[in-house]
Amino acid sequence: MIDFGQVKQISGRARETLAKVMVALDDRKSDDDPDDLSKIGDLALELGVEFNDNAGTLAPPAVAFWLFDGSVDQLPGGYDKGELSPNSPVKELKSFPQDLVLVGRSSILIKGLSSRLGIPWSLSHEWAPTARKVLNPLTAATSTNKDKSKVRFRDIVSVASSWSKGKLSRAISRLPPPLRTRIASLALRIQKRKEHNNDA
Repeated sequence: MIDFGQVKQISGRARETLAKVMVALDDRKSDDDPDDLSKIGDLALELGVEFNDNAGTLAPPAVAFWLFDGSVDQLPGGYDKGELSPNSPVKELKSFPQDLVLVGRSSILIKGLSSRLGIPWSLSHEWAPTARKVLNPLTAATSTNKDKSKVRFRDIVSVASSWSKGKLSRAISRLPPPLRTRIASLALRIQKRKEHNNDA
């Protein structure tokens, strides 16, 4: 949605907490349930979002709703949805974690497009299935099995493989650009060959 010159790999801890935020937003009973608001607010703080000293108690969940669920009619604490409003929860922010700046920027961009088109859209609803897989990969891998109580060896290998790909991509990202380009080209050729063999 922005461009591939602006790509950010989120650290493991932030990725896990962000996944928890998405699931909490998607699983909430209502937009004003105190337990849900408390959980979502605590997770927003766990992400590293900092608020002004005089910020309202519902500022953390309001910011989470504002960033990740554009389909809500009213933000918690009576905050306004418009970021330029004097009563916007954004005015309560003291600092925002560097790791998540591009996530927030992308979310705001998509939210603005959906608002302009009159389409209610929730990033948390879209991301929740993926977030659940991030939080519990073995359960996600075995959910299609007939016997959900058994974890098969191939599921463990699949999870280990996903983990190692993350480590490998991090290592590759540190290589000089010409070498990265060659590796990407090779990976693309291998992928095309696999797809060709699968089609055959």
